[in-house]
Amino acid sequence: MVDHLRKRYVFGPILSRRLGKSLGVDVFPEKICNYDCIYCELGRSAKRCPAEGDCLPAETIVEAVKERLREITQPDHVTLYGPGEPTLHGDIGEIIRGIKAISKSPLALLTNSSLFWREEIRRAVLDADLIIPSLDAGGEDTFRIVNRPAGDATFEKMVEGLVALRRDFRGPIWLEVFLVDGLTTGDDEIRRIRHCIELIEADRVQLNTLDRPAAEPGVRAVPRRRMNEVAELIGPTCEIISRN
Repeated sequence: MVDHLRKRYVFGPILSRRLGKSLGVDVFPEKICNYDCIYCELGRSAKRCPAEGDCLPAETIVEAVKERLREITQPDHVTLYGPGEPTLHGDIGEIIRGIKAISKSPLALLTNSSLFWREEIRRAVLDADLIIPSLDAGGEDTFRIVNRPAGDATFEKMVEGLVALRRDFRGPIWLEVFLVDGLTTGDDEIRRIRHCIELIEADRVQLNTLDRPAAEPGVRAVPRRRMNEVAELIGPTCEIISRN
């Protein structure tokens, strides 16, 4: 493995608020995401789906992780990020299984939840130890405003996919709910989000909001007081993970 490739796709370990000492793994050389979330700290999504040559081979990613693991003490997690949406990689299942074969650390997958309505995507991720999907809205209207999905993605399909994932996946699911002040913080929207959470039956619900500049100007973090109120409305499985 050429050293610059390893450094490009494997980073850390970094200290994560929820995953402890985490070794991060990118499966794309640049951000590729089928969402263009207004709050994204990586900026706008110029590429919405991978083109030929965008997906680094699974064996190359696994070898990069293996080399980095030789150099460090065992991390608390190995975490697949993207940049963008990792389940868009055609060999995401092979990447997960390959890393599991060479690592003693639990493997966590961060995902925007968009593709779990497809059975082959759910099957591909079943070997992960922890899945952290996101839910940023309570209905199609706010989903379109906040996540700005590409193609034929719909809010209904996303929620149905998360319900199916909960049925198929035996490990823990920590559902991240990213709130945007003034857009997804009203009482009616929170009630809709809570209804979706009840359908999904995640093991944990993690409230988050903006920490750094967003893709769009004017997107604001939710004040701590309101975060506390929302956490109470959602219930005992809910925790706040934002820094504010």
